[in-house]
Amino acid sequence: MDIRSPVFSDELTPATPATSAGAESRAECLHFLKTDFSGKRLAEAEFSECAFTACNFSNANLRNADFADAIFERCDFSGAALGKSCFRRVRFTECKGVGADFSESSFRDAAFEKCGFSYANFNSCKLNGARFSETDLSFADMMLCALKNTAADKCRFRRASFFKTPLKGTDLRTCDIAGAAFSENLAELKGAKVSLLQAAALLRALGIDAE
Repeated sequence: MDIRSPVFSDELTPATPATSAGAESRAECLHFLKTDFSGKRLAEAEFSECAFTACNFSNANLRNADFADAIFERCDFSGAALGKSCFRRVRFTECKGVGADFSESSFRDAAFEKCGFSYANFNSCKLNGARFSETDLSFADMMLCALKNTAADKCRFRRASFFKTPLKGTDLRTCDIAGAAFSENLAELKGAKVSLLQAAALLRALGIDAE
């Protein structure tokens, strides 16, 4: 599945302590390197054409933030509040966000590669053109999501909750969905692709033995 990559109209400028402080409201065409945003209030901040490398966003307030054409590499979002934020043409690579709250956010053309977002909250998110690759979403809350053109490859969804999230068209055959939560009739999986082993496990969860 093809998704649009972040686009930069000009060479990025290294962020300085002064420009990092100004990022609490708006930042454009900046490269943040090992910047510590932990615990900061960045609610409603706007980031356009920015790159973040090894930055710390843990426990930061980023609710209602807007990210357009952004790259995150080896960043820490653990415990961060990102609810109701907007992400357009973004890429997360080797990031972690244990317990991060993305609830009610929207993602369009978003890639997650080799990330660790266990226990993260994606409740009621809208994802259009999203790709998860080798990403850990164990125990994540993915209830009531609207998915369109979304793909997952070699991801861990162990004990994640997909209650009332239609997975039609999603290929889960390379993913670990052991213990994942669905409705009693597995309605969320209608039209999704699962392996024979996964199907057998799901049937056993319904009390049906398949040999």
